[in-house]
Amino acid sequence: MITINQLRENSMRYIDSESVALIYLLKVIDECLVFDHKTVIYPKNLYCRDKSLILYIFTSDYQLIRLSYDAETVSMITRDLNHLIKSQYLISNQESQLSLMFEDEIIYLYPKMDTTSPYVKEFNSQLILICKYLQEKGK
Repeated sequence: MITINQLRENSMRYIDSESVALIYLLKVIDECLVFDHKTVIYPKNLYCRDKSLILYIFTSDYQLIRLSYDAETVSMITRDLNHLIKSQYLISNQESQLSLMFEDEIIYLYPKMDTTSPYVKEFNSQLILICKYLQEKGK
């Protein structure tokens, strides 16, 4: 399971553009968000040096928060998951993919593309947590 504490540790390992972005995103999380045991986080593009890091946070009150960083500016967008039209979870032996379809946007969470190969299994496990979260909240 990927946790906020794990992301904090990752932000301290290196001094590169991804770590800087992660530090800024974590600062906004500390100032604006409350995490509990039901919160699930998906760090899209973590460990991908050529892509921008995006944190998707699934909150206990059925909100999806998207945090991104660009040029010393953090963008935080909140979506009500009650407006989710459809979610589609695809799984095979080696990879998984989750699509979240809203009226105006489709969000793709695809571990094979969202991280580097040593972390794909961990990201696949995170998708399972998100699917369980969506099932629980959808009741």
